Amino acid sequence: MKVAIVGAGITGCLLAHFIDSNSIDVSIFEKSRGCGGRASTKKTDWGQFDLGAPLVSAQKADFIHFMESLCDQNIVSQWPKNIYVSQQNTGIKQPLENFVGDNKHYVFNDKMNAACQYWIKNANLQTNNLISQIRYIVGKGWQLKSNGVWQAELFDKVVLTAPWPQSQTLIEQSELSITLPDFSQSWTSCWSIALKLDQLVVSDVDLIYLKDQSICTLVRDSGKPLRPQIFDADTSGKSDIWVAQLTNKLSYDLGTEGKDKAISIATKGLCELFNLSSTSVLNTYGHYWRYARPREGQKPLGILNQHEYGIYAGGDWSFGATIESAHEAALTLSQAIIMGE
Repeated sequence: MKVAIVGAGITGCLLAHFIDSNSIDVSIFEKSRGCGGRASTKKTDWGQFDLGAPLVSAQKADFIHFMESLCDQNIVSQWPKNIYVSQQNTGIKQPLENFVGDNKHYVFNDKMNAACQYWIKNANLQTNNLISQIRYIVGKGWQLKSNGVWQAELFDKVVLTAPWPQSQTLIEQSELSITLPDFSQSWTSCWSIALKLDQLVVSDVDLIYLKDQSICTLVRDSGKPLRPQIFDADTSGKSDIWVAQLTNKLSYDLGTEGKDKAISIATKGLCELFNLSSTSVLNTYGHYWRYARPREGQKPLGILNQHEYGIYAGGDWSFGATIESAHEAALTLSQAIIMGE
């Protein structure tokens, strides 16, 4: 059986891992240069940093067990240990408060997409392949249009794991009578900003949740396990790279053209929190995630499963908007594909 997976994010890579067998030939088509999706890592001449999913939060027992098994294989580490909350909504500077929660937290070692590379080691990953259309040829299977050209290879099944707006478009253009969800799903965006400082400002703070502020999370990215040490060439001392994620509403309002403003907001917020001059920020890098997550309060779409045609769709948007949701989607999809349901 030949399976085509469109999208090499967490869901797509986990799905390839779950259906990995001698009887299934898996090809993954990814429009970007590598795998991981929002679990991505950017490398620059001044350091590397995770610009998408900053960490993995685990709540359900089966997912915790899965993550712990990855810890045993040295693929994952428990992190962060030091989580704080910043509440400045009164207009008066408040000290950081310890964050207490029930979830366990993890990160992938080395970089956030390292696990994806491990999961797809037996699959055929084709990067820089934008799938713009799919079509079903009766008696033959699925054909994909990649970078504007219909590919000769045919597949028994096709699985769409890209964000729902992109997957929905592919389904609608396939001209098959496929039942779609009877309700819509709107999405929010996110500006993610990496900032390199000229000094090591704290050693006991890994993650900060900011309440009622322009920034929703601040992550000491260089403090993650097995990350490269960051040095400032001018002072020959250790420094830090932090990643700030702006709120979804602010990111949406700024839009794709708001990079300079987003960087300015992240710089101001980080410096005010740690009483730093803006000149302490040596380097910055910004990335805009158009489909960051479905808006809060919406009903998840679930898994689309049309086994008579051999087409499926699912992602973190199927059961929520987290890596834990992506794991659940990949498991559900794999069971449907293997069982032929």
